[in-house]
Amino acid sequence: MTHAPDELLAALALGEIDVDPAVRDHVGGCPVCSEELSELAHVHQMLREETGTPAPHRDLPGPDVWARIVAETSATGPFRPGDVDGPPVVSSTPDETHTATVLVPIEQGRRSGRHEGSTTRRRVPWLVAAAAACLLVGALVSRAVWQPSEPSATVVASVALTTLDASRQQEGTAQLVDTRGVTELRVDTRPMSVSSGFVEVWLINTDLKRMVSIGVLSSSQAVFPVPADAIGQGYTIVDLSHEQYDDRPQHSGDSLMRGTLPA
Repeated sequence: MTHAPDELLAALALGEIDVDPAVRDHVGGCPVCSEELSELAHVHQMLREETGTPAPHRDLPGPDVWARIVAETSATGPFRPGDVDGPPVVSSTPDETHTATVLVPIEQGRRSGRHEGSTTRRRVPWLVAAAAACLLVGALVSRAVWQPSEPSATVVASVALTTLDASRQQEGTAQLVDTRGVTELRVDTRPMSVSSGFVEVWLINTDLKRMVSIGVLSSSQAVFPVPADAIGQGYTIVDLSHEQYDDRPQHSGDSLMRGTLPA
């Protein structure tokens, strides 16, 4: 299957339980989706720590816990778990001579309007979850918008590299490219097998007297930086030579292929 949609990754990061098991299995085995889920879960965790919100899907205490609380506080009358659907709320009711503590069920407090704060507190996790969802969506959008793209390169000139014998067989190509103001030479050749030594790339001047080495070709494809103003000074002949490890920096005279870039 394709990568999990952003909304499902956000749901998993928020701890939602009703996500298709097939999506969960894919995310668990897909490095790309797993990394995105880890990032989103980290954002959600930081938001929960910042707001002090408990983890989602935390189980509430059962009725037996509230029964023990009532027993410890010596509340009057027997406690029946069916009387309330949640923890009792302690309400202090002033009297003329003393203050009496009365346990009021949550639902009764809501109906009487004396515990509107409880309703607000129960809404806080939902508000935090909504804020977390917005933050996660924002992170996904910003990542898509601001993801760095590959530097654009413009081909300035191109030439075929051919052998110097009578056959003039093409063995590769050379491209002069400009990448945001940086001039480079891209060399692409057929696989070559050199029994000894190495292949060196040269730029030869059109006067055929001057040349400069720009690097060693260790594979069939390579990119070399071109010295500033070299092309403008006439170094437009691309030459690949077979060199030996003889401590001689000069051209060996054994050219494998050559081509002249258009002026």
